[in-house]
Amino acid sequence: MSLHSFEYRNMEALAQVLSCPVCLELFTPPVLVLSCSHNFCKKCLEKILVQQHCSHVNGQFSCPMCRKIIHLRGRGIIGLLRNILVENILEKFKYELENLQAKEQDQLSQICEEHGESMNLVCLTDDKPICAICKLFGDHEPHTVAKLSEVYAERKRRFVKDLDWVCKQSEHAEQTRKEIEDIINELTYAVADVKVMIEAVGASLLKGIQWRIAQLKAKLCKDYSTKVEELQSMANELQVPKHLYHQMKTLLEQHSNSVHFLQEDKLLRSKIEKLLHGSSSHQHIKDYHISVGEYFEDLINGIHINNYISSNVDEILASSSDPPNAFRPECPPFSFSGGIPNVYFCQKVLDFFQKSNKVNQDLTQNASHSDTSSAPSRADLSLEAESISRQATA
Repeated sequence: MSLHSFEYRNMEALAQVLSCPVCLELFTPPVLVLSCSHNFCKKCLEKILVQQHCSHVNGQFSCPMCRKIIHLRGRGIIGLLRNILVENILEKFKYELENLQAKEQDQLSQICEEHGESMNLVCLTDDKPICAICKLFGDHEPHTVAKLSEVYAERKRRFVKDLDWVCKQSEHAEQTRKEIEDIINELTYAVADVKVMIEAVGASLLKGIQWRIAQLKAKLCKDYSTKVEELQSMANELQVPKHLYHQMKTLLEQHSNSVHFLQEDKLLRSKIEKLLHGSSSHQHIKDYHISVGEYFEDLINGIHINNYISSNVDEILASSSDPPNAFRPECPPFSFSGGIPNVYFCQKVLDFFQKSNKVNQDLTQNASHSDTSSAPSRADLSLEAESISRQATA
């Protein structure tokens, strides 16, 4: 008789002792013991009291095993003793039973389902564990095989090496993903500045160019959505090495046996190959920018801005609710009461928005490096805006 069979017979014998004579299942705590020394589940005992019409706290009932009369003595079923020893043994029994079942499952996973023999070979042609009969008389007879222990050792060494490589890829991907997040923030600030520029200049023009403003906004939103979608897609792809690293690390630390390891290794190696030959499009993420100057040129292209300046720009800007205040730079107070702006003024406006965009980028970078000494402040831009306005009306 094998040790495994002996353990199971002992567990079965112990299970009979730890079973309730009413429900014939393992005791469900709490376990109550009667004066006749017979044990029952509390729920089963409550059903017995109902069947014997014992509903009073001073009632009495007969033990289902020995028929001895049990008196409740004024406390009902609560007054019966609880068998802590049986409960502790039951807890230990369940723990040992789970371990025994796990061992049995582990052994079964190493047995060939077709021939019932231990799988101690690996078919290199099909890349799967097999038993000796599979090689001698089965489908793997013409295939090349090797000892499972040797393949396991070699694959494990390679797995550790691949794990180190994936770890480095994960770290690099995480760094690149953070750079993408910074660029997305820069794009957000840039979009806000472009919106302010379009509103400040476009709203000053006559109704004849309103279609161009709407067209530019649609182009800007599409440009922003496309860039952010592509960058977010790259960021999601860069999460793959991190997830793969955790899967490989978990398998290396927690695989139950060599067969289980080789089976999972086969699946993970395909992911590693895919990662190895993956796209490197994230190398060009720094090319994702939105240019204020490009949109400004599109806005005034073919238009003599001197003929379209409105005298109520300040009122238009004050009543505008888009974009949010959190992204609105201090726009210069354009006031053209009798003044005629020229090409110099248009260049000044463009320079202002570009410098405002530069401030947003510097603020984002300085928030990470805690160094704002080199970036111009909002107050400086406000003073410059006033200067532009004075030059425009001079």
